[in-house]
Amino acid sequence: MNNSANENLRELLAGFMDEAAARQTAEDIEKGEEILGANQAPQPDERVLAEVKKNVVAALRRRRTVVFQKRILGAAVAAAIVVVSVLTMIRYGNLSNSHQTRMVAASIPSRVWEGADDADVTVLKAEIENIQSELSGVQSDDTGGNGSTAVDDLETELIEVNGDMWKG
Repeated sequence: MNNSANENLRELLAGFMDEAAARQTAEDIEKGEEILGANQAPQPDERVLAEVKKNVVAALRRRRTVVFQKRILGAAVAAAIVVVSVLTMIRYGNLSNSHQTRMVAASIPSRVWEGADDADVTVLKAEIENIQSELSGVQSDDTGGNGSTAVDDLETELIEVNGDMWKG
């Protein structure tokens, strides 16, 4: 180190420790640098360097290939998910809403529908039947315009009524 660097080092060390310790630490650092300068590290053989470079290039090629394959696989999986979703929507989106309503109504135990004298169950049953008739009417009148939102609203209302039935 040159003299100005030595002075800067001593001033910096003096900020962290007393004067004597800072001086001793600066001298130790200077001696360490002298030892490192006198004993240069051996240079690797050119054949070893060439072999290391060859291995690094091969590893980078393999990594690029793997990354590329993962990206293609990810894109294929995403495309498959989209295709399956579209096919599912096409397949199950065309089921008649009254059929779906019948499936929901069939999931409710028959003892609730038939043998109940409870007034709340009767009111809920009437509401559900009203919604079912509205669904069939909207479905038959559906021209592709706002009918789908009306059907969705009615389905939501049916689900809410069925949920209210189980709450009691």
